[in-house]
Amino acid sequence: MNRTSPPRISAAAAAAVATAVLAAGCGSQDSSGPAGDEDRRAGDGAAQLYRVRATVLANGEHGPQLCRTIATSMPPTCGGPDVVGWRWDDVRAHRQSGTTYTDPLVLVGTWDGERFTPVEKPRPADTSAPPDAPGDGAADRATPCEELKDGGGDPGGAGGRARQRVLDRAQQMPGYAGAWLDGDVVNLRFAGDGGGPDAAERELRALWDGPLCVVGAEHTEDELSRVQEQVDRDVDGMLSSAVDPVRNAVAVEVVAATPELRRELDRRFGEGTVLLSGWLRPVA
Repeated sequence: MNRTSPPRISAAAAAAVATAVLAAGCGSQDSSGPAGDEDRRAGDGAAQLYRVRATVLANGEHGPQLCRTIATSMPPTCGGPDVVGWRWDDVRAHRQSGTTYTDPLVLVGTWDGERFTPVEKPRPADTSAPPDAPGDGAADRATPCEELKDGGGDPGGAGGRARQRVLDRAQQMPGYAGAWLDGDVVNLRFAGDGGGPDAAERELRALWDGPLCVVGAEHTEDELSRVQEQVDRDVDGMLSSAVDPVRNAVAVEVVAATPELRRELDRRFGEGTVLLSGWLRPVA
């Protein structure tokens, strides 16, 4: 289940999630003044630096803000964290009907939980390459069953109806934890309740004699959906969330995936249950 969520006010763990606030809010502070030398360099190493690919936009409603996505209206609009000490002279800017905005940029700066402060001169982003995918890389959707890794093929075709019957039936069975296709291989996860993967495979074989991989899981899909709902409700600065059947976890993207937020989510839901990623990427 994929979901893009608006920012929500946290009811718990405020200290832990404060660093991910205002991901999509429009701030009203004046952040267009020049940055001093101390603001434009990394300093003595006390502050974590982050890299982000973004557009910067200002209009009559707000000063310069980072934009993850931008509406294609004319003039364009967007909302995101305020940018402190922004210099329009450092970039090529477009101006239209009171709106000033940039082409996609790569920026390096610090994040205080609400605002981004550049410490280097922005540089143009390589628009020929897609933006970084969230998380630690795209989930490997290859089948986990070694004997089926060369299955390949097209998941449609003559066996499509039987394959869909398998998928529909699996969702109704106890312990169901998700499904995905790898070519013509049907991959399913089942948690221990209800007999686990062995019992599930025996039942499903009556419906499907094609390539089938049934493996175990720690969490059912219903459990992960409940975790997703709680994270969407409690974590400020949410950008998106999705139940990931391949990794049997909830993939969550926020503005900045701080160590404090990672620890809090692990404490609440168990280590590895929530796979946290940030739009702002830490600079090592």
